[in-house]
Amino acid sequence: MDIYKELTQGKGYAVVEIEDMEIFKELKNSFIKKIDTSNDFNNDMNLVREKIAKMTKAEVNQCMIDLLKFNNLSEMIINSCPKLVESLCGKELFIQRRATIVMNVPGEGQAKQWPHYELMSGISPFTYVIWAPLHDLEENSGVYYIDQKQSLEIMKKEQSKGLVNGPTVLNMMSEQKPEKLNFGQAIIFNPFVLHGNISFNSKFARVAYNVRFQSCNKPLLQKNSDYLKYYQLNYH
Repeated sequence: MDIYKELTQGKGYAVVEIEDMEIFKELKNSFIKKIDTSNDFNNDMNLVREKIAKMTKAEVNQCMIDLLKFNNLSEMIINSCPKLVESLCGKELFIQRRATIVMNVPGEGQAKQWPHYELMSGISPFTYVIWAPLHDLEENSGVYYIDQKQSLEIMKKEQSKGLVNGPTVLNMMSEQKPEKLNFGQAIIFNPFVLHGNISFNSKFARVAYNVRFQSCNKPLLQKNSDYLKYYQLNYH
């Protein structure tokens, strides 16, 4: 598959394989250690996910704040897919200063996220996002994506009515089927693609990361040096 063509002329998103699994496994193990500080779970991701699933919203939020100390997360994610990133943006990049780790707790209404596209946040139209789970996904626990042609049609329709996340978008949520990924897979998508979560049932939480990046030779939008930093790929 020609990923660039798929992102620019096709659906606007694509499932890709992680290129460097050693970095990816290190990333997962680092996350486990930051959550399981007493080493009770013997590096078992499912036990950690089960612990997170029982947390209150306040506890989950505190964990996510604590994970902001994970300073090199963006670099680790970018370096787990260096050939893909270079093929899209070259070696000189702007990358998100602090990549995001998202922990979604199962249960009705818990993981639901309204459909949105990255441009809503002031990100550049030249930005790409890598999203990947730190474990195999259960049924319906992933993120759904609406291909960019349909996404753009929805945006135009809502804009003409002065709406954001109006009935057209919200009624689509129940019809969407999230992508089911395995550990070692990721989704890359452009900032025009509508995406979101639905509630899921499981005894495990969903844990995933996402990071935004673009070529340093492309213009920025509202989010600039406070959100992004210069980074040069260096891999063999």
